[in-house]
Formats: sequence, structure tokens, C-alpha cells
Amino acid sequence: MPEKPLKALADNCRQIRIGDEELLCKEGDSGNKMWVIVSGKLMVFKLKKMIDVLEAGDFLGEMSQIDKQPRAASVRAIGEAHLLEIDDSMFEKYILSESQAMIPFVHSITTRIRHNLDIIVRENQRLNCLVHDMRNYLVPISISESHMENLLILLDGKEGQKKRKGFDELSTAIKKMIAVRDNLITLIDQTLSMGVNSKADYVKKPAKLFEMVKETTEETAYHKYLKGKEVESHIQEGFNAETLCNVLDLKRVVQNLIINVGYAFEKGGKIDVYFEGEEDGVKISVVDYGSGIPDDVQPLLLKEKYTSKPDGNGFGLLSCREIVEDYHDGKFGFHSEFGKGATFFFKIPN
Repeated sequence: MPEKPLKALADNCRQIRIGDEELLCKEGDSGNKMWVIVSGKLMVFKLKKMIDVLEAGDFLGEMSQIDKQPRAASVRAIGEAHLLEIDDSMFEKYILSESQAMIPFVHSITTRIRHNLDIIVRENQRLNCLVHDMRNYLVPISISESHMENLLILLDGKEGQKKRKGFDELSTAIKKMIAVRDNLITLIDQTLSMGVNSKADYVKKPAKLFEMVKETTEETAYHKYLKGKEVESHIQEGFNAETLCNVLDLKRVVQNLIINVGYAFEKGGKIDVYFEGEEDGVKISVVDYGSGIPDDVQPLLLKEKYTSKPDGNGFGLLSCREIVEDYHDGKFGFHSEFGKGATFFFKIPN
């Protein structure tokens, strides 16, 4: 900036100090101020993940002044920090009106964008490496599978002999283990494919979804949030049509919904899972009879990364909605009355 407007800006802007760990601004807040760091350090973070650390000479908060949108991230101090605060009127008067000031200003913004893109690329590579290695960690399951199959042969007995006790249970367990392993490998391969090729086709095949609903209901009953609770599937009789879909992704949706509602109430409760065939598609609903969803939380559920679980990350319902609406042209929603439980549902066309 030229010396004269720079001095005027420095004379008119407010100086502030914030203490260690003190929050300067919060993601989602409206913002009409930006700041220049005189001394100290600030950490920029989104959700619980650190994005960057800014030091003396850096500025922040300008995005909300330019596009008038809420804050994109939160910022807190690392140790004590001394800042210059620039409001809307000063930003327009001393920065936007000075062409010499705008050139380094825009340069700084583009540098930051490039830095953030580098972070995205590194994170994506790290995620793909992790997903790839997860596939290798599934190999030892084959060892367990081999031992269980040998045991199954012993329980089967010799020709003409009666099967020993436990044969049927072990046979079911092996089938479930193989199915889970194969599903995991498919999901991993699908994720790797999307990571390498953003234009990878989304694979959908005809499937009988009522079989998936019944299977998923049985499997999720062993989840830690569902112990001591009854989970029951209700399949519409006589409906035998197939639906064009990605059955593994829809299985993820049903799993998420059952586990979420299982967390919502104490032991002894019941969860009903309904499968209904409709003229133009299918509808799957997960119903609980707990305390319901508070009115102030309902608007956030399908728009924000909201979670009430201590080990949750808030991505479950957003992922469900994406799978149903973006990839299957369906509808995802819920209705709840506080104190009377909640129903989450999705519909997809044939």
C-alpha cells in the first residue's frame, strides 16, 4: 500500500489482543471484519481439523468481507496474539480503492488457495493409500476362513453320519464372514476407483432390496449401540421385483439409520425396519420409539455435519442423503415428534 493510505488505515483500525486458546471467530458466524496479525500465531481449523497456522504479517477474515458469506472456518490463538481489526468501511475505503494495495492482496489470496489445493491433494493421496492398505489387512481373514472350513468338515462327519452339533451355526457364520469380507473389498475397490478416476461410473445392478433389508437388520443387531434392543424387519408380502441400484451403498444407508436410532434411546427399546414396494419404486423406513429429535436440532440434521455421539463425526446422514438423492435419484427424509420417536426413510425409483 502507498504510505499515506497505509498510515490512515493503521491510525483508524482497532488494535486487539487475544489470549492463548481464545477464539477469534467461529465457523458459520457472520463476518464484517478482517484482521492483520501484528504478533503471535493463530490456528485456522474446520470441524476439529487444523487447516493452517498464520503468523505475524498474515491476514485473515477477508473472504467474508468480499463475498458476504458466513465464516468458512474457525480461528483461535496459539499463545497471546496482537491484531489489527479492519471493518467493512475501512476495507472499502483503504484497500478496495487502492489498486496498489489490491495486487499484493489478490496475490496473497491466490497463494493461499494454491496452498489449500496442495493440502487437498496430499490428504486425498493419504486417504487412498490408507484405503489400499485396508485391503491388505483383510487377507488374514482368509486364514480364519480356512480354519473354520476345516472345522466344518469335521463337524459334517463322514459319509452317512449325522452332522455334529454346531454345524449349522458354523456354516452360517462362515457365509456371513465371507459376505462381509467380499462387501468390504468391493467398497474399497470402489473407493480407490473414485479416488483415481473422478469420472468413474457409478455401478448399479438389479437387486431384490427386501433381501438386503432383512440381512442388514440381522447383522446390525450385534452393534454396540443395539445391545439389549429389539430390531425387527417387516417385509411387504408378495413383492418380488428387482430395483436398479448399488446394493452395497444402500446397505450402508440402512446400517447408518439403524445404528443412529439405536444410539438415540436406552436399552429395552424397539426399532422397526419397514420395506414397502411401491408402483414406481421402493420405500424403506427405520422407526424408533424413543424421545424423538429436538426441534432445534431437526433443521441441522440433513444440512450440517451434526452428531450427538461421542465417537461420531457427523458424516452419516449426509452420506445417506448423497447416496439416495445424488446417485439414485431418490428422496431421503425424516419426521419426528419430540417425545414420540422418529422415522427416517428413503425412496428410490425402480
